Amino acid sequence: AQADSVGNVNVSKFGPKLAGAGGFINISQNAKTVVFVGTFTAGGLDVHIDEGNLRIAQEGKARKFVKGEVEHVTFSGKYSNKRGQISIYITERCVFVLTGNGLMLTEIAPGIDLEKDILQQMDFEPIISEPLAIMDSRIFNLEAMGLQLK
Repeated sequence: AQADSVGNVNVSKFGPKLAGAGGFINISQNAKTVVFVGTFTAGGLDVHIDEGNLRIAQEGKARKFVKGEVEHVTFSGKYSNKRGQISIYITERCVFVLTGNGLMLTEIAPGIDLEKDILQQMDFEPIISEPLAIMDSRIFNLEAMGLQLK
């Protein structure tokens, strides 16, 4: 539901609703690598793929990348860093990795405007990787990607 600048994640409390963490904490904090996958915003988000580019037709009403600390910490970025765990945050429009200095934006989807579609939709400014990679355009096509097992 939420992530903050230091990589904390909230998957258990949404305003007055307490969904609970279940086994999420045990699994996520003990894995060697954890990958969080979800949309960048929530509540009405509408996206389209147009000739291999991602287009935001309507932005979601609720921001997921929040200023300060998430409402309820169910995954600790600080503890993850201390353990040397690899933490990756994937959305439809971009990818972040957790570093010792906070979330780093490493990739954006083709067709996405960094300022308008990412930075203006977050409550904090992430570290931005130099160079900032473009996500593999095959993800945004209807054809098979041609993946091979090694």
